Amino acid sequence: MQYTSSDNSLNEVTLYQTLKEAFPSQNDFYETDYHEELQELNDFGIATVGQLKSFLAKHRLTVLAIDADPLDEFHEQHYKNEYGDALVDERIKGGYWFAFPALLRIAMELEFGDAYRQYSKKRDGV
Repeated sequence: MQYTSSDNSLNEVTLYQTLKEAFPSQNDFYETDYHEELQELNDFGIATVGQLKSFLAKHRLTVLAIDADPLDEFHEQHYKNEYGDALVDERIKGGYWFAFPALLRIAMELEFGDAYRQYSKKRDGV
C-alpha cells in the first residue's frame, strides 16, 4: 500500500513503510504487526505520516548511534546466552543490534523522556 500525502493518518502499513524509509534495512529483522507501536505513537500525539517522518528525522542520528554502540561485556554474554553466539557475533560485526520497533521506542524515550519510560513500564507490567 502506498500513501500519497504526509498528512495521511498512520496505520500499521504506513508506520512500517516510514520506518523502512528512515532506518537501514539491516534493522528490519523482527516481524510484528505494529499495532502496539501505532497505539504508542497515537498516545503521544503522533498520528500522521508527516508527524512520524519529522519525529524520526529529529532523532535518527542519535538512535543509530545508540544502535551502533558496542555492547558491554555483561550484555554481550547475556545476549549470547539468550540468542546464541552466531547471532550476537553477526550483529556486533555489523555494528547494529536493534530492530525497527526498538529503534522507534528509543526515539520515543529520547523525545518524551520520563513520561515515555513510565508509559512503557505500565505497558510491560513492571
